[in-house]
Amino acid sequence: MSSQLQTIAALAIVAITATLLARHYFKQRANPGCGSNGTCGAVSPEVKKLQTRLRKK
Repeated sequence: MSSQLQTIAALAIVAITATLLARHYFKQRANPGCGSNGTCGAVSPEVKKLQTRLRKK
């Protein structure tokens, strides 16, 4: 394998990895402090019921 092809392959892998990491970072910032499933422990049951009804619409 030529050195030029190795360089291109390495850069492609780095670009894909950077894209996946950035996507993960921005997804986490969408729901800060609410865990991976979006449920916050400090939210009252009434608010949870309202959120559930709003999601169904």
